[in-house]
Amino acid sequence: MVAVVTAQAKLAWPQRAALILGVLLVAWGVLDLVRGEPRLGVLHLVTGVVIGAAAVRTRVARLVGSLMGVVFLVVFAFGVSESGGAMDAGAVGNAVHLLIGFASVAVAESCAWCEQRARRAAGSS
Repeated sequence: MVAVVTAQAKLAWPQRAALILGVLLVAWGVLDLVRGEPRLGVLHLVTGVVIGAAAVRTRVARLVGSLMGVVFLVVFAFGVSESGGAMDAGAVGNAVHLLIGFASVAVAESCAWCEQRARRAAGSS
């Protein structure tokens, strides 16, 4: 049986960070769609939902954080290298993609740290 945490108060801080990151990405995706940028809008909506949904378990948040870190760092690289291209979100948007990439990796690393700490606590009991 797999336990899934549904109360936000019971989530570890990296999981709460993943949830907040997911909500912010969904909001950004909606804003992109309203502004007429469907490619970035879909990217932000889908990744926001995936990151937010992954926040229910640290192991899942760790995996998704690693994957989304790679996705956003690649999007940043394409956005910066192809000025005016499909993934170019402007100077501010590209900088935010870079920050989201690093934040996703930080969530993954923090989830791994929380899992190790929980294992040590369970082993010493």
